[in-house]
Amino acid sequence: MQRILITGAGSGIGAACASTCEREGWEVIRADVTGGPDVRQLDVTDETAWSVLMSELQDGGKTLDGLITSAGIRTRSMIVDTTLDEWERHLKVNLTGTWLAIRAFLRAIPHGDESPRSIVTIASVNATIAVPGQAHYVASKGAIASLTRATALEGAPLGVRANSIAPGPIRTPMAGERLDDPEQLRWLTGRVPLGRIGDAAEIAEVAEFLLSKRASYISGEIIYADGGWAANAV
Repeated sequence: MQRILITGAGSGIGAACASTCEREGWEVIRADVTGGPDVRQLDVTDETAWSVLMSELQDGGKTLDGLITSAGIRTRSMIVDTTLDEWERHLKVNLTGTWLAIRAFLRAIPHGDESPRSIVTIASVNATIAVPGQAHYVASKGAIASLTRATALEGAPLGVRANSIAPGPIRTPMAGERLDDPEQLRWLTGRVPLGRIGDAAEIAEVAEFLLSKRASYISGEIIYADGGWAANAV
């Protein structure tokens, strides 16, 4: 059984990815900042915590075959109103947290082991389609997309593929406030050609595919799972 680690697995897209991957036969290690039943507590911004976790996971000679980085945050404020702390927190959790996960995963590969492995990061349609009031979030997700492409290049000699998913609006706890606002909901669905909000399980299906051997020749790609949002240039 292949073994994967999923960050941000306590809720939303991460939790959906965990359920879908388990259904498809993966051994899933869940990690989340809040911890919980069957979920390891992990602050993705804590370099020491990553070292401890990877040492535990490698105990007994086991390795990881896949990684999904779903941990992330999002707040809303215009640039002129955003504090430096808020800006840096988004970069630290969304970008640095993803980078630390990727670095830990690559470092854990045994020397000379070129077995196929896969990394899936979670970016956003806003990685390329900017929206007002979220510049700090947009910047962090755009950086994740670029980081993933660079990871695909460095990972290839190690047998590692790396791809990113760019979801559109998805029903998750993080999006709850916006989706509970009728005006925001109308605006969001109006941007999506399919005319609806996506479900976390739909993103999980894409993630599991990218992890699997079925995607063995796909690497360095940003896969938009956004109901057509990125195609809607108006």
